[in-house]
Amino acid sequence: MNPKTLSLKFSLVLLCALVGSIAVAPGQSSPRLFAEAHVLRSLRQIHGAEATYQATIGAGDFGSLQNLRQAGFIDEALASGAKYGYVYVLSTAAGVPGQSPPAFSVTATPRAYRKSGIRSFFIDTSGEIRGGDKNGVVATPTDPVIDDCTNGSVQDNERCTIADMRTLHSAQMTYAATVGNGNYGSFSQLYVAGLIRSDLSDYNARGYLYEYEINAGLPGQVPPTFKIWATPRVYGTTAIRSFFIDQTGVLRGGDKNGGQANESDPPINQ
Repeated sequence: MNPKTLSLKFSLVLLCALVGSIAVAPGQSSPRLFAEAHVLRSLRQIHGAEATYQATIGAGDFGSLQNLRQAGFIDEALASGAKYGYVYVLSTAAGVPGQSPPAFSVTATPRAYRKSGIRSFFIDTSGEIRGGDKNGVVATPTDPVIDDCTNGSVQDNERCTIADMRTLHSAQMTYAATVGNGNYGSFSQLYVAGLIRSDLSDYNARGYLYEYEINAGLPGQVPPTFKIWATPRVYGTTAIRSFFIDQTGVLRGGDKNGGQANESDPPINQ
């Protein structure tokens, strides 16, 4: 055999062995971890879709997976309740005027425990994802919070701030329907009521700075309103897009060159 040919074959064998060792090295990504990451994003997508649905065609109510699909907010696979090796179950509850706002919850459970996934997940109106290894059993609101926003990249900061803005909207609606007696609250009041995280109450989270405005209503004449802005702390470094949300629940925003978003910006449905 030609020495050059022998050398080339030997190099290819070494390369294949190296690639194989990397593919199975401990701590490396796996199809299961890849699937779980996509499930987390799917839950965020459903949460955002519900917020948009409630504020628009839902007329204050949340919708089923099929409702969200018909509105064009999620794809057919997710609407079927089976995607990425997980089974999704969405439950909704109508609100009671003066007592409690409408609510929803979604569970995502491995279709085949340890094969398609290990962790079970839960998300509700609050926007917090909870769960863990439940041996294939459905996750619940009492499970630990799962923070999927620890990367600090521009994309992750924006994705997680979108979720936080919707959490703030949900917190305001819950506050007004309960301890606020019809009025919206400051971030400090939302935190004391247990509705938001401490970093949000400090107006600084996920590479964003927050500002808000609250206006009390006039009974029987003008309803109360609120506005919340999230602006990149360092434009182009911590984030690019700016966001805006108010009592309508429609999240808006875009690349504002570091400036504030407003009511005229396009809706964000992700």
